[in-house]
Amino acid sequence: MTEYEITVSNRQDGSAVAAVVNDVCMQEGLVLQMKTSLKKYPGCTHWHFKRPDARGIVEVTWWPEATEKSASRLWLSIHGNRQADWTFELMPKLKALIERQLSVSP
Repeated sequence: MTEYEITVSNRQDGSAVAAVVNDVCMQEGLVLQMKTSLKKYPGCTHWHFKRPDARGIVEVTWWPEATEKSASRLWLSIHGNRQADWTFELMPKLKALIERQLSVSP
């Protein structure tokens, strides 16, 4: 699995993070395939985004209260069975766009 950590402030509003994730991914031509949470990360929001005409999935996970010892966490991931050339090409761009949008969000 490949992961890209996204820098996010501890003061970041969860609904703002979700809106930025959705907006950036859709602006890049991705469609939401699934939105759920993961048992492994209680209280998280987990998305699957894909290109409508290609195989491969980019996953995004927002964990606002990661643990008592660590800050909020936002990351992109590609699992081995969901990878495609476009997923690896798009990950650095998504990371930069999401970080830029979150830096200007209240």
